[in-house]
Amino acid sequence: MTVMQNDTSVVVVEDDPASADVLQRRLQANGMSVSVGRTGGDGLALIRELHPDLVLLDVGLPDTDGYDVCLQVKSDSATADIPVIFLSARGDVFDKVRGLSCGASDYLTKPFHPAELLARVDAVLSQSRRIRSPRLSKPAESAPVGRPTAIIALTDQGRRERAELILGPKFEIIAAGAEGRAVDLLLVDGDASVASRMGNEGPAVLRVAPAGAPMSPDTVVLNDELARIADLAVRERELGRDVDAAADALIALAMAFESHDRATAGHSERVASRAVGIAKALGLDAASCQTIRVGALLRDIGNTKLPLGLVRSRSELTLAERKQIEQHPALGQELLAPFRPLARLLPMVRSHHEHLDGSGYPDGLKAPQIPLEVRIVAVADRYEALRIARPDRPAMSADAAVQILQQCVQRGELDAAVVAALATGVRGHDRGEAAGA
Repeated sequence: MTVMQNDTSVVVVEDDPASADVLQRRLQANGMSVSVGRTGGDGLALIRELHPDLVLLDVGLPDTDGYDVCLQVKSDSATADIPVIFLSARGDVFDKVRGLSCGASDYLTKPFHPAELLARVDAVLSQSRRIRSPRLSKPAESAPVGRPTAIIALTDQGRRERAELILGPKFEIIAAGAEGRAVDLLLVDGDASVASRMGNEGPAVLRVAPAGAPMSPDTVVLNDELARIADLAVRERELGRDVDAAADALIALAMAFESHDRATAGHSERVASRAVGIAKALGLDAASCQTIRVGALLRDIGNTKLPLGLVRSRSELTLAERKQIEQHPALGQELLAPFRPLARLLPMVRSHHEHLDGSGYPDGLKAPQIPLEVRIVAVADRYEALRIARPDRPAMSADAAVQILQQCVQRGELDAAVVAALATGVRGHDRGEAAGA
């Protein structure tokens, strides 16, 4: 770590020596003192020691990422007022939104012009000095407005009271079952039974380890670090909800595009429902089922980048048109790639037309390269497609569609276990309908 002193102080957290050196010399030439940390840990130590006027923070660090560093700065009352500017080669919209959601004042994409950097620094410092309270002033006695809410459900009264003292400055403590109140955090005993929720619905849940037990991946310790950890958990949950909202917006786009064609309206919902049924039959957990559902809904979103007349054509496709249609998985991946948290969906979007024997498209992948969730979506998609009338054939019955898929298994195209799970579900549904009749 390099430490210097002057009137306007800046901490630069940057692991690349050349980039750090350029930033340091540029800022020093403009009358600022600069301290450089090469890791997130070094940067946090400098920030807490020096309480600088500004932090310039890289996203990619060797020991953590800049988002976590920023969250730690903003969740500590001693450093929360320090403005942060992200400097990153990651220029995706989501990366910028995530950085600003962590509490950063600005986000500058590398490479940037030195004049732009200085202009951004000057603007952030000017704004900060207008609203920033004196460093040694006594904290206000009144509770901050709009604090997140927390329910403390620890069974031991002494531990519950201590948790209230620790969380009180950052959270509004409310009673369990408070009428009409949204809950951001739920604090429970390590062995408490809490109803599971899919995705990012409901509050962030922290389990407190028994007295004397160390913190584990599943629990936290009841000490002074609890407030920071709780704040990070709530922020991460809020960010997760933003990601879910982005996915929902993309799904709405895909559904709107699909709904204009009567032949395919509702097709993606049926594929998603079928895929989730297969996943459950194969014993996959709730999180995996949710990922498969969203992946199935978005698998054909690349069609929105193809000519509308081609996608909705009711006549038999020419070879050239078919080749163009076969680009939709790659186009879908291209469309979703900027949304980095949706990366787990990309294999299903790009590879749902691949075959285990390598005869699929767009990449000709073979069995070892095709994950289970992709195999599930591929089978569900093929089955539901066979159930729709096409220009070259009528809609098939459930039994006929299953037989076609079993033939695909024999040819080495589809996963035998996945098709078997689908067949069991289809036959179970038919038996249920027959019993109901």
